[in-house]
Amino acid sequence: MASSAPVSILNPDGSQRVQKTLINGYLQTTAVQQNSPIYQIITPGGDTQGIFNFEYRIPIFGPVTMAPFVDAGLNRILRNSQLKINPGQLNDINNTIFGCPAQDIAFNCIGGHAENPPFSEELKPVSNTNWTPRMSTGLEFQVMLPVINAPFRVYWAYNPMRLDTTSTSPVAITRDMFPAGAAGDYTYDLALSSFSPKFRLREPRKTFRFTVNTTF
Repeated sequence: MASSAPVSILNPDGSQRVQKTLINGYLQTTAVQQNSPIYQIITPGGDTQGIFNFEYRIPIFGPVTMAPFVDAGLNRILRNSQLKINPGQLNDINNTIFGCPAQDIAFNCIGGHAENPPFSEELKPVSNTNWTPRMSTGLEFQVMLPVINAPFRVYWAYNPMRLDTTSTSPVAITRDMFPAGAAGDYTYDLALSSFSPKFRLREPRKTFRFTVNTTF
């Protein structure tokens, strides 16, 4: 999803570049910053789901039950046209001034501009994630608690089918958004490494949990 993030302009030695700003009638030193366009990964969920569950309950003693289980499922986005950015948020991001390609004598940013072409309202699923099936198999122990009449469950699961992929978000930051010279080069490289990293989308191989549930 398109968004924006503040980026501080740094000198080549990593020190903060500052500017003189009039605040409440007083001249104060503030950091030089600019807005930069970025893309974020969000988790909107799917619109189509298929689930399979199998378990075999074995009474152990008294209220204690053991249950081997297998869970499998698929949760995907079938109607991509429904993935859209909120109109108000889209309007805000498309009217945000990005960049600090030049500075005046007091180091105030000038010459920035809105994203052109503007950001699209459509969101796209991360590649290799939309059709990924999941499966868990393991063992559960359940004890029915007295008084509250609710099952206490402890279970361990192994996930033979899971999401495990690496993805890179689109890069909206360009060199012309930063001042000319070494400070701009340094800040641009730093912004790229900070806001355009490779995302490792990895679900756990094993799971151990306990829950207390009410009965219906």
